[in-house]
Amino acid sequence: MSLIAAILIITSAFMHAGWNFISKRRNPSLAFFFVTAIFATLIISPILFIHRHVLGLISTAVWGLVLATGIAQAIYFFGLAGAYRKGDISLAYPLARAMPVLFVTAISLLWGNGGEIGGLGLLGMILIAGGCIILPLPHFQYLRLGSYLDVVTLMALVAAIGTTGYTLIDDEALRQLRATLPLANSQITLIFIALQTSSTALLLGLGTLLYSPERKQLWKIGQNRRLMLTSLVTGVVIMATYGLVLASMAHVTNVSYVAAFRQLSIPIGATLGLTLQKEPRYLPKIIGIGIVSVGLVFVGIG
Repeated sequence: MSLIAAILIITSAFMHAGWNFISKRRNPSLAFFFVTAIFATLIISPILFIHRHVLGLISTAVWGLVLATGIAQAIYFFGLAGAYRKGDISLAYPLARAMPVLFVTAISLLWGNGGEIGGLGLLGMILIAGGCIILPLPHFQYLRLGSYLDVVTLMALVAAIGTTGYTLIDDEALRQLRATLPLANSQITLIFIALQTSSTALLLGLGTLLYSPERKQLWKIGQNRRLMLTSLVTGVVIMATYGLVLASMAHVTNVSYVAAFRQLSIPIGATLGLTLQKEPRYLPKIIGIGIVSVGLVFVGIG
């Protein structure tokens, strides 16, 4: 992994943990994330107007990927909102962030890209996943399947599936756009962020409007200035965070490295939960953070 990619991903990790912490404290819903996506779309949409002359060059396949990433993002936010409503961030966040590491790696291997993943990198990914599974446990004797069969774990799994989907979809879409559009990588990244954000807002909007409880939440958000401001700030940070991740994809040989190294946000998020949220400081949490950190080092040098 190049130094540029590492810097971009580390910055995004701090930002990612930050907006998740804010979202957790606001008891998020699908409607909340829909409003954040609307604000993000409004802010980034001028990019599409500026580069409107190249939109006609985008293939049908890429437009299909844009729709697919919107679906995957909607699944991600649905799972994340459900997990945060039911559990602590020190439980939901690590699980939602850890599982995609193995999912993305497994799919990359099935697609025949495993030769680009070094042994040390694979070991690091396994350590990251293992550490994040240990981290939420109150005691080590709770390390059994039954400890994870609850709503929080289920919703975190849904979020992980969404993350896996949009990570792979976005990587492929960007590869195709870079091979098609006569623009610099930074310009292509901004165009795709605008397309992806718009697609996400559309799918989140459909989910919100079709589900009565979410429509009620949307009305409450519209009547609360503080929630509206929080949604605006969160939308901007989410967009900027993933923009850094997308930019980093141009500097790695395999997208699995991006998915893994982004997990630096896990100890950051856990620390926020343990300190500002005053969540219990169980020994497995501390050890889990250490294991994740070692895994990140392996991924970075692997």
